Amino acid sequence: MNTFRRPEERRPHVDFGRSTPEQVPTFVAIMKVLHAEPLASAFARLLKKELQGDDHLHLAHLFEEVSVLALHRHLAEELLFDAFAFDMYWDELREDVLNVRALEGNEKFCENFEIAAERAREYRRTFPPKLRWQRRRPPGEPPGPGGEGGSGPPRPGDRGPGGERQPVPARPSTDRAEGPDPGG
Repeated sequence: MNTFRRPEERRPHVDFGRSTPEQVPTFVAIMKVLHAEPLASAFARLLKKELQGDDHLHLAHLFEEVSVLALHRHLAEELLFDAFAFDMYWDELREDVLNVRALEGNEKFCENFEIAAERAREYRRTFPPKLRWQRRRPPGEPPGPGGEGGSGPPRPGDRGPGGERQPVPARPSTDRAEGPDPGG
């Protein structure tokens, strides 16, 4: 089987940006808005697929505003798409957004949310759920020895390159008495 692909057959690399410590306050502010009323109840209903009333409008508008921050590189898409399922939120809200566009004659309504949802879909294809990463490097994690990484600490049953069992770090016991402070 030939795994070589011509340049025109390759999927282009998508840059989702890199999150930085400076973006954390913005990200935390978004979470505070989303997890406070009146949006918190609407967001919970979105996750349960039980939207009611104007939930779709409030959520779509918030996701539009957040998408603008990401698409203009004020917030790394990597951070946003790792925390939120914008592609799935769009799938749930799409029909309502399209209806508002048609009713208002505003084709730009939530266009950034729609674009961000497609980019989130690509992010999901590029970075599958972390529980399936195993030996793949997650975003932001430097390569480990031999260019590998991303699996975190060894787990029971992990094998090394030669097939030998890997040591598992001991967990601190919570029922042991505290000893003297070794630093003091």
